[in-house]
Amino acid sequence: MGMGHEIELKFIGPEDALTRLRRSPKLRRFARKRQPKTAALQAAYYDTASFALRDAGFGLRVRTENGGFVQTLKSSGMHDVATRQEEKAEVDGFTPNLDAFPDKKLRRRVAKLIKGEELQQVFSVEMRRTTVLLTPRRGIEIEVAFDVGTIKTADRKPASAPISEFELELLKGDANDLFACARELTADLPLTFFLQSKAERGYGLAVDAAEAPVNAGRLVLPAEATADDAFGRIIAHCLSQFLGNWSAVMIARDPEGIHQMRVALRRMRSAFALFGGSFRTAMHGLEEHVRWIAEVLGHARDLDVFQEDVYRPAAEAHGDDERLLELATVVRTRRRIAWAAVFEALESERLRRLALELAAATYSKPWLDTSIGGADAVEPAIVLAHERLEQRLAQVMKLGRRVEDLDAGDRHRLRIRLKKLRYAIDFFQSLFKKRAVRKYLKRLSALQDVLGRMNDAAVARSLGREILSEHGEGGGAAIGYAGGIVAGWHLGHSRARAKTLEKEWRRFAKLTPPWE
Repeated sequence: MGMGHEIELKFIGPEDALTRLRRSPKLRRFARKRQPKTAALQAAYYDTASFALRDAGFGLRVRTENGGFVQTLKSSGMHDVATRQEEKAEVDGFTPNLDAFPDKKLRRRVAKLIKGEELQQVFSVEMRRTTVLLTPRRGIEIEVAFDVGTIKTADRKPASAPISEFELELLKGDANDLFACARELTADLPLTFFLQSKAERGYGLAVDAAEAPVNAGRLVLPAEATADDAFGRIIAHCLSQFLGNWSAVMIARDPEGIHQMRVALRRMRSAFALFGGSFRTAMHGLEEHVRWIAEVLGHARDLDVFQEDVYRPAAEAHGDDERLLELATVVRTRRRIAWAAVFEALESERLRRLALELAAATYSKPWLDTSIGGADAVEPAIVLAHERLEQRLAQVMKLGRRVEDLDAGDRHRLRIRLKKLRYAIDFFQSLFKKRAVRKYLKRLSALQDVLGRMNDAAVARSLGREILSEHGEGGGAAIGYAGGIVAGWHLGHSRARAKTLEKEWRRFAKLTPPWE
């Protein structure tokens, strides 16, 4: 055994969709008369009480295989979304034995991480796995595995989650053939590309956060990264955040999940524009679909924000008023419709294709095509970072230098420019001094917060007019009154917020950017 790289794609979906795929003519044709094999598998996942392995990006598992026990240490962090690194070793039972791993450097690294803490079982997996070898064409070998079972935590009050997924693992050939096979097999089936491993799901159960929203986290680029490497990692990072919030939206119905999905897509679109050139040209076809799903999510998010951050504080300050309640009823109805559109979009074939094609791009790197100027992709990421960050900061400073005179439209434009600057810093922050980045982002965030609050009044007026235009006569008077109350409450705070904006701008403007 020993160290290896596993290149695989995972899809989730209902059991009947897995059954349809297993029986499909396409799969049988690729299997070339090979018969599937089914086996019961048990696995136990281990970590320290403080989850030292998980926090370092590792997953340690002991699983039954071929009548024996095999322990596997997996790690991710590759520049694409399909590759994982793994180390395997045979052991005597379900108890892990780190000394069995042949890689000495890996053993020392793991020992340093756990610092003498005892490894304990965190969760287990019981499932039935059906596998068959596929050869879509000569020279290509792909193993397909259908997994149906349960993940269970190991504490006194165990929690559980169902497993219903299938994986495609490349054994021989090119990764592009793996994606081609996935496209054919999943076409028109409700099977969604998924990045969360069983280990990640198990940890989520263990901390009672299986369906919790997922934020972007910190992106780390190697110091020697090229623009090509940076772009691929950024797209993979954004896609991971987007898909990581699937359960938060589809199962938990958590508004924060929609917010984080939308942030992931905004960051991705910002990366397209930031890198430009061959990068954006190569992603042009996908960018249109990214914009589509972002707009669907954005409509629902705007109504979520209106209800909680715009309407609620104004209504609470005003007291009981049936006209305000009438506006609340209309907003709730619109929210239900918008959320239904989100569910429909996330379960659509269009979204499933988009997720898979974004993943494929992180591996195939179409932006390297010299016919569209791909030669620029090999320049150092640090060079591109300096150039692009200076451009975005200049756009911010040009508008912000007259911050005390900005009208609502200009403040909105400043807010968008600051957001784009923030995303760019997030992408490249690992290339600069951490302390300087932290200080800069603190001031930038404070500026974004006050501009966001000032934007609430504009949102209240805009949505109020939209709702009023739909209702016209009859209910229009009450809704118009309520919309005026909400907008007026936020306008009443505008003077104090304008003073805060000027103060925060002065603090921000005098900072030295971390890339200088």
